[in-house]
Amino acid sequence: MILQILDIDSLNLLKDKACITSCLNKYKNYNNNSWIQDVCGKNPFINTKYTDLPEIIFDMSKDKPIDTDFENVKRVYDTLNFLSDSNASEERLWAALCLGSGYNYVQYRWPTQTVENVLQHYFFGFGGRRSLNRNAIARLWWIGRLTYDKEREDHYELTKFVCNHSDYIMHFMERNTSNNIHILRPFIEAIMDAHTKGYNINTDDVGFLSKYLNQLGGMYILDFVSEDWIKNKILNKIESLKNINAII
Repeated sequence: MILQILDIDSLNLLKDKACITSCLNKYKNYNNNSWIQDVCGKNPFINTKYTDLPEIIFDMSKDKPIDTDFENVKRVYDTLNFLSDSNASEERLWAALCLGSGYNYVQYRWPTQTVENVLQHYFFGFGGRRSLNRNAIARLWWIGRLTYDKEREDHYELTKFVCNHSDYIMHFMERNTSNNIHILRPFIEAIMDAHTKGYNINTDDVGFLSKYLNQLGGMYILDFVSEDWIKNKILNKIESLKNINAII
């Protein structure tokens, strides 16, 4: 596989809402992407220097597309884990994958209904981290980037937990502390431990705990405290929520 990006003029054209509106039926119903070159009036894909990569074959085997997230995170991150955080924040890269080799996967995982759906899942429809969490393929890479742990026997143990609790993903990925595995890892581990104890932690609870983690980041330099310290802080907060019947 040759890793490609979109040229900037084609990106700006394709993500324009007027263009998306006129092409909405194609996003919904065309099972190949040949129409993209016709819309752009040229081949919009530019080859990068990464020319000898394994093909990413997306898992589209489940009746519920969300059930493929874990497998597809592994496939995308295993293939593209050499990307820097800066490169992996580039809209032209992820738009090219969504409109190119990942076109049918995006249709499968995020069936198009509206212009906003296209903007969010094929392109960057928001600013910063939120876009990385909404673009159909960028999110797979970033879930891998933020949860892959080479120190564990199963490198993808945290990844599997996160994908199995997809309603937590926004809180894990869109916080300021999420780009540091030494902060995010103990946070996820604390929630995993609570699940093992049988606590029913919902997405609102995780949102509350994420805000608490950010508050800790305002009081302490979390990069310099131990992971055990962070984990214990989160576990203690979970116990306090349990004691006031917020968690059953």
